[in-house]
Amino acid sequence: MLKLDLETDVLIVGAGPAGISLAINLGKRKIKCILVDQKPKKQIGYKPCGDALSPNSTRKLFELCGIQQPKEEEISENLETAHFRPVLDFELNIPFVSQTIDRLKYGQRLLESLINFPWIEFKPKHKVVETIIQDKKVIGCKIRQENGKIIKIFAKIVADCSGVTGIVRRNIPKEVSDKFPSKIPNTEIIVSYREIIETPQPHKYQKQMRIEYHDEMPPPGYFWIFSKGENLLNIGVGWLINETNRKSNTRKILELLRNKFFADAKVIHADGDILTGRLPLYSMVADGFIACGDAAALINPISGEGHGPALLSGFYASEFVELAIRNQQTDERALWAYNEKIWKSYGYDGGLGIAVHKLLNAVPFSDFSYLFEKEIISQNDVDAIMDSTSVKLPIFDKVRKGIRKPRLLLKVAKGLLIAEKIKKLSNNYPNSPDNFNKWVKKIKKIERKKL
Repeated sequence: MLKLDLETDVLIVGAGPAGISLAINLGKRKIKCILVDQKPKKQIGYKPCGDALSPNSTRKLFELCGIQQPKEEEISENLETAHFRPVLDFELNIPFVSQTIDRLKYGQRLLESLINFPWIEFKPKHKVVETIIQDKKVIGCKIRQENGKIIKIFAKIVADCSGVTGIVRRNIPKEVSDKFPSKIPNTEIIVSYREIIETPQPHKYQKQMRIEYHDEMPPPGYFWIFSKGENLLNIGVGWLINETNRKSNTRKILELLRNKFFADAKVIHADGDILTGRLPLYSMVADGFIACGDAAALINPISGEGHGPALLSGFYASEFVELAIRNQQTDERALWAYNEKIWKSYGYDGGLGIAVHKLLNAVPFSDFSYLFEKEIISQNDVDAIMDSTSVKLPIFDKVRKGIRKPRLLLKVAKGLLIAEKIKKLSNNYPNSPDNFNKWVKKIKKIERKKL
């Protein structure tokens, strides 16, 4: 038996929104935890992203467990309208309510709330360097402290909340679990770069969030403009990596767009990041292991918003982790219901995102204006799709309108069919590991379909 440096019920790796939410909710349940993060304490909460967080997610989180929503100076702007402009002469309104927030301030407040739970221990500047495996089960992590010393923390369950790279997940060998990838493939990664800019005069995008396409960007790239106040904007670019854009430079392209549209703006801060552009991991659990937030690929592939799903996944995970600890059953089967919960909650968004990405790769942006000008897709259709009430369109009723471009119409129909099939499979996620492989074959077959 390895010598124990530290021992706890749950080791949470990563103090981002998923890790903090999980720690708070396990604290409420009086489960002993150690929360580690490689950042210093004063940087917990910071992440270079669009800063958008849906109040629907935080409202739901508050109703579920009492975690407070962002307030006062933590909210940069309440966004009232969302716009998608795939071509210069066309714009679509999207029913998407959101806020831009100060992630650092909100994250710091959530971190401070851990003081209410003496059985939760937070260790900043602790970097995981290895996942400890024993008898094909995750039992802890080797961690490098600020002084360079390597310690071991053993736990009944290790929760990977470390972000897209999944530092715990990527060190789990296939003999422990082959149900999730150790590394997310590059073709399922979105690269992004963003700047916080200050305009000399009040900008024209007050209380707006915008997604636009411009010729300076490699398809299927997008340029976002999110208001953060009267003279502040969060602007950025991102794209799902493919063969044609993998060498494109996000920072340089954003600089071109800033000089084009905001030449007189001052750059307050700039940084890049990566996020996933895929469905949630097919499984997020193994013996002694659970993944939450970005580490479980719970990012909306359309909006790129992962903050809300991360916070909620921490709560959902806490329910199943507590039950496993109380019952002294911490294997894959005991944690499996977490997979069901996540897929039924986020499979629809993932399926719709996969369909949209396929369309963006298969259809020129110029064709999007045609789809809406001819009312092949109407604003009502978009509202229903985004509200999760339907992924279907009365395609045959629209054939006459789209007769000049039958191939385009066929691709739209195929894309929506893919989303519908993924939605159905998400709602029929297997209730045990026994039928997992059969389910995965079905969903992979759908994902491989081309438009």
